[in-house]
Amino acid sequence: MSTIAPPRPNRAERLLIPATFITNLGNGIQLTAASYLVFTEANTMLAVSWLMIAVTIPQVALSLFFGKLADRFDRRTLAMVSDLASAAAAIGLPVWLALGGNPSTVSYVASFVLSISAALFFPASNALIKERIPESRLAQFNGNAEIAIQGGTLASAALGGWVIVWVGTTSLFYFNAITFLVSAALLFFIGRRPAGEGTSAPEAVAKAAAAAAARLTGSRPPLARLAVLYIIGNIVIIVGNSIMLVLVIEGFKSNAGYLGIVDALFGIGALFAAWAFKKISSKATVLKTALIGYLAFAVLLSLESIHLYAMMAVIPFAAIAFCVARISARTALMSAAPEEKTGFVFGATNAFGLAAGTTAVVLISLLVDSTNVKNGFYALSALVVVIATITVISLSKHDREVAAAAAAEKSGAVAGTAEVTGPAAEVTERAAEARESVPAKV
Repeated sequence: MSTIAPPRPNRAERLLIPATFITNLGNGIQLTAASYLVFTEANTMLAVSWLMIAVTIPQVALSLFFGKLADRFDRRTLAMVSDLASAAAAIGLPVWLALGGNPSTVSYVASFVLSISAALFFPASNALIKERIPESRLAQFNGNAEIAIQGGTLASAALGGWVIVWVGTTSLFYFNAITFLVSAALLFFIGRRPAGEGTSAPEAVAKAAAAAAARLTGSRPPLARLAVLYIIGNIVIIVGNSIMLVLVIEGFKSNAGYLGIVDALFGIGALFAAWAFKKISSKATVLKTALIGYLAFAVLLSLESIHLYAMMAVIPFAAIAFCVARISARTALMSAAPEEKTGFVFGATNAFGLAAGTTAVVLISLLVDSTNVKNGFYALSALVVVIATITVISLSKHDREVAAAAAAEKSGAVAGTAEVTGPAAEVTERAAEARESVPAKV
């Protein structure tokens, strides 16, 4: 039996993956350098917290608006504009310092501007991915993109501190500007979208059939619930970064050097996530893969709080589990989002995800301050389990309801063909097949 080989990566995919790595490398180094500059100037942790707030607020406030913008204008152009604006802000920071500007003030302003730019880049780039990457390549692309994200983050964590020691913060800001310019160049070379690119003929037929069947069954993609599944990752990242510092420094009475080792181990584990995702998703739906990943991560997260060496032993596996869940959730959301609304969907998801993460970190911080840091890990684990389980059960129920409605429609169509012959019978049969394709499980 012959099999159809999966489509090869197109030019957009080959350029978007390195652009993702470079962007995350620059963002990580920028945040490291800005935090160092603020802390050395003010010598308080509160000053760094205000910097994080300056980074978060614009994305919460503007992601929805920029998401709508990404659905009205050319996504590639908007992503390039975002990169160029980020490069200007990154260069402006050392220039302002050279002119005698206050280091803390310039760090806050530059980080605020970069955050506004990021609020535009996130929905525009995700909508560009939906637009340019074929449906059959989305899971593979998201796996590779996760490697690029974690690789860039890991490299920035490893390089940032050493570069500050060797050449100071100013060189880091210039380097960050260069990364944004390179990312913009890669987006430019993707080129304009040729007619018909992004969706193959069979995929276009399948999408049309699914859309027709959805209209007949009255179902709509459960985008809000799929977004919640993806937002779990935002909560984990924001809360985890905060309580990990407290656990290593205060809970385990260790120095900051171990924190760097822990970050590196997490990054190394994340690099294997794409491989693990392929193995698991070949035997389960994307929804089940997301649930398996989140539940495994929650268990491993709880084990991290036992001892420093236990944390170092399990954190690479926790990274694999988390990133597998993250890839699955992103693939499910991107597959279900209509192409003409992908910018809005990811803009809204980013806004609510950051808001949810900020709320969770405040509540869990209060718990940690009133009890101990280990309870923060248990609370985060419980939160992941509850949200993931309820969301996946709800989505599975939706799949079953759509499947039942589609089966009923098919039965009616098949019964109707008993009286119909010729071309009309063929049209009816195709309509029945289209209805059957609706509950394609995510």
